Amino acid sequence: MSIANLYDKNIFCLEGDWESDLRKKSSVQSALQLLEANLEIDTIYKTCSTYEEFCNRLFTLTGDKRIYGKYSIIYLAFHGRKSKIQIGEEHYTLDQISNQFENLLQDKIVHFGSCKTLFIQEKKAKEFLHKTGALAISGYAKNIDFISSTVFDVLYFEMCQNYVEMEAIKRNMFKNHKELCEALDFKIYY
Repeated sequence: MSIANLYDKNIFCLEGDWESDLRKKSSVQSALQLLEANLEIDTIYKTCSTYEEFCNRLFTLTGDKRIYGKYSIIYLAFHGRKSKIQIGEEHYTLDQISNQFENLLQDKIVHFGSCKTLFIQEKKAKEFLHKTGALAISGYAKNIDFISSTVFDVLYFEMCQNYVEMEAIKRNMFKNHKELCEALDFKIYY
């Protein structure tokens, strides 16, 4: 049974650039601020435009459990494709990420706030979980709208605060937000 260590699950977010036009302000940061103010959880928000930066930030998070151990949700907000996320101009597969972070994501819920990243077979998701030690991975299996998916992410992270069992989180997401789960093709594996 997949059970989180705590009810309070603080969030570590890495976000890529959504737009090439620097005047556009699309960001999940305000959603994190809403969660922080209303659920009394801590969040860390960082932008990231290279794979090296992505890896360095996650290595920092996973390296010092004394400082960062309480951040049990990793929220990766990037453009995506089938089984990939886009960091800068390059695409990185779930296999590449799981190889890079082998045994380093123990008890973490890794949420991909990106299009199609979880358009994968369950076997591939289980391989990611086994290799990284993550408690769960979640995200979307189709192209998604930024606003709808960000609102959904807020609802999902709120649900994560209410339960420690991943099965209960999944069951209640589909019970309370079934239409949105189906519209976004939300997937969760644990």
